[in-house]
Parts: sequence; structure tokens; C-alpha cells
Amino acid sequence: MKYFIKVNGQEEKERAYFLLIVFLNLVIFSVIVTGVLIGIKGYVSDTKFTYKAVTCCGGICSKCIFTLHTLATSLPWFCVAILFTGIGKAIYKAVQMLFMHGRFIRSLTPRFIVNCSGLKESPFPAHLENQWVLFENAALRYAFTSGIWKPKIYLSTGICSYLTAKELQSVILHEAHHIRQKAPFKLFVLQILSALNFFLPVNRHLLGRYSSLSEKAADDAAVKISGEPLELASALLKLSRFRTLAALSPAVAFSREQGIIEERIMRILEPEAAPPCLFKTFSYLSSVFIVVVICLPLFFPLFQLIDRTDCKARVCHTDKCAQS
Repeated sequence: MKYFIKVNGQEEKERAYFLLIVFLNLVIFSVIVTGVLIGIKGYVSDTKFTYKAVTCCGGICSKCIFTLHTLATSLPWFCVAILFTGIGKAIYKAVQMLFMHGRFIRSLTPRFIVNCSGLKESPFPAHLENQWVLFENAALRYAFTSGIWKPKIYLSTGICSYLTAKELQSVILHEAHHIRQKAPFKLFVLQILSALNFFLPVNRHLLGRYSSLSEKAADDAAVKISGEPLELASALLKLSRFRTLAALSPAVAFSREQGIIEERIMRILEPEAAPPCLFKTFSYLSSVFIVVVICLPLFFPLFQLIDRTDCKARVCHTDKCAQS
């Protein structure tokens, strides 16, 4: 009952963080796009005026370049550049992850389960039939879930020979939970959104928090079914010595960052221990500040508060500019 409650609790937190990250990033992106669409005509018009003010009187009006009006005119275009940079980074991130991951998966050499004694002693659950792949690699000791639309569990022959049957079963049950929750797809979406709004420091914190909750929920699900928390902790400890390949992204690997692994082991062995404080005040406040700085010039252009004739009247001769 204790682990049943925790599984539900971790799954709810995982789902809440996923929805929070998606909602936050889509809202911010939509606000920026809306501001650009509403004000684009004004940006173009004011840019044309500023250009004429700077060039109408030759060298004298070059002083207009250093006025507040000219500076204010450039701010919305800076925000537009951030918008399209984010779109470009998101597209590049998606293509990069799919290409690198696809190349890695194609490089794997499948192997039959009958040749792996560890899996024969620890059979897959019935509902995972045709949802796993055993690949030949004695040096690579990894288990991971991969596949955006049809996720599968990938096990190396190295991990099968390295772990005991019960440890391997705990790992399989852990990965099975990721399949049920479609973790690779969710992680793919979150990484794309994080690249889209690359200027938000809070995204890195929220993504790390979501990843941690996802692993904890899978750990609790595995312990609930197997009833062997020590076996799962032992498997985590053994596999923490090996680094996860970057090519696995957007796959969900069993052993990830060292800090998350240590926290997972501690909570498996001491379920009642208080969780660490992960609230990052600075990342939240800095993200709010950055969003305000970006959106302010889009919706409340500073050049509306500045006299458009200020530069021409004080620096240039108005009549001469009008004649030209």
C-alpha cells in the first residue's frame, strides 16, 4: 500500500510538471508571436522613419543614430530575432535528435533471447511481448526505452550478463513503466519546447525536475510489482558507474545523471526520508524578468513615448530635410 500511494503520487507530479512545462512554453511563445503580428506594421513604419531621419541631412544626422528613438526602434527587431532564433533552434534540435537516435538504433545488432541466460531466468511480462529488443554489445551495459510513437525496451547483452536475474527484472519493470507513460515522446516534446524558448533559464530546472520525477515514478512502479526494492537499488548502484551515451536522446535511459541516481537510491532504501529542496528561486525570477524585457517592446513600444520629430528638429534642419 505504501508503494501504491507513492506510485500514484509520483505519476501525478510527473504529469503536472509535464503539463506545466508545455503550458508555460506555449503561452510565452504565443504571447511573443502575437506581439510580433500585432506590431509588425508599426515596427516597419518607425524603422523607415528612423532611417530617413538618420540619412536625410547627410553627416550631421548621423548623430540621430545615438538617440533614444533609434535605440527604441531596434528593440522590437531584437525580439523578432529571438523569436526566429528559437524556431530555428527547435527545428535543429528535433532533426538532430531524430537523426542521431535513428543512426544509433540502426547500428545495433539484434540478438535472440535464447542466447542470453539472464533474460531466460527473468522473462518479460506478457504485455511487453514484441516491445523489447536485445542487442549485441558486451561492453555497453545499458537499458533504455526508445521510440517516439512506438516505444520499445532496449537491453544490451552486457547488462544481461552484468546484473542478476532479479536485478534485471527490476530494470525491465522500470522501463515498462516508461513505455506505459510514453516517456520518450514526452521527453522529446519538452526538449523541443526548451529549445524553442532557449532564453528561459527555468526550462533547464523544470526539465531536470520532470526527468527526476519520471525516474522516481518508474522506480516505484517496479518496486510495487516486484516487491524487491533492494534489487532495484543494487542495479542502480552497479549501472551508475557507466555513463549514458548522448546518442540515446530522446530515449529514456535507466541510469542517467549521477545526482539523480544517488537520490533515487536513497529514496528506495529510505522511503520516509524528506526529499531535497529543488526550488530554484533565481531561475524563476530571471525567467520572469527576461519575458518582461522581451514582451515590453512588442506590446508597449518605447518609441511611442518619444517625440518622432525630436531628432530631426534638434539635430537637422527641418526645412532642408523636407526639401530633400
